[in-house]
Amino acid sequence: MTSATEESLVLVGQVVKTQGIKGQVKVAASGEGAAAFPVGTIVYLKNNRGMKQSLTVESSRPHRQMTILAFREVQRIEEAEELVGCSVYVAPENLPALPADEFYWYQLCGLQVKTEEGTFLGTLEEIMPTGSNDVFVVRKNHQECLIPATDEVVVQVNLKDKTMVIRPLEGLLPENDL
Repeated sequence: MTSATEESLVLVGQVVKTQGIKGQVKVAASGEGAAAFPVGTIVYLKNNRGMKQSLTVESSRPHRQMTILAFREVQRIEEAEELVGCSVYVAPENLPALPADEFYWYQLCGLQVKTEEGTFLGTLEEIMPTGSNDVFVVRKNHQECLIPATDEVVVQVNLKDKTMVIRPLEGLLPENDL
C-alpha cells in the first residue's frame, strides 16, 4: 500500500479469530463495516507491527455479531492464524452507496460543528456507538461536548464545506458554548 492509498482507506473491522480449518476468519465490524465485504472486494490488513497485505474476499457471511470471511489467498488455518488481531480496511469506493441523508463515520470525523445561529462548537473528532443512537464527540480548546446523532438535533451535513449544523436541545450545551 502506498501512503496516499493508506491515508484514504477506511477501517471496517478487526480479525478476532479463525473459523474452521480452511483459512476463514471472524471479523468484528466497526461502524463502517457492516456491509463492506462483498465477494471480490480487496481488503487491506494491518497488524500492530505495521505489516500490511491486501487480500481478496472469496466469501462473506454474517455469523452472530460478526462476519465470517474467506480470502482467495488464504487456504489453511495456519495462514489465517497470522491474520488474527489485524485491522481490516477497504477503499472508500468499495463501501456500499448510502441514501443521500446518511453518511459513513469517516466522512463525518473532522467536520466543523456549529449551531443554527452560527456559534462554532468545535470539531467532530469521534463517534461513539450507543444502543439507541450514535453520539458525536465535538472538541474545542480541550473541552468536549457530546451531541446526539439524531434527526432532531442534526439539521444539516455539508461534506463539501466540511460543516455540520445542529439544533441543540435545551440543556445540551454548557452555558459558555464550549
